[in-house]
Amino acid sequence: MYDNRPEFSSLPPEAFVRLPQVIALVGLKRASIYAQVAKGSFPAPHKLTAHASGWRIGDVRKWLADPRSWEA
Repeated sequence: MYDNRPEFSSLPPEAFVRLPQVIALVGLKRASIYAQVAKGSFPAPHKLTAHASGWRIGDVRKWLADPRSWEA
């Protein structure tokens, strides 16, 4: 079976990923991610262009390592 998902472990911490990749990585839905961002318990996205935002993969990895201790 062919797996077309990108290999996130090879990305440097400074790399940005878009929302679909964040959803795939953390297993939360869009609304849950943005609700946690609003509470400060999930990394906030960075504005990349006028119409695009992304998350630093290093921040997402830190959150995945210990979600309960994340502080914005």
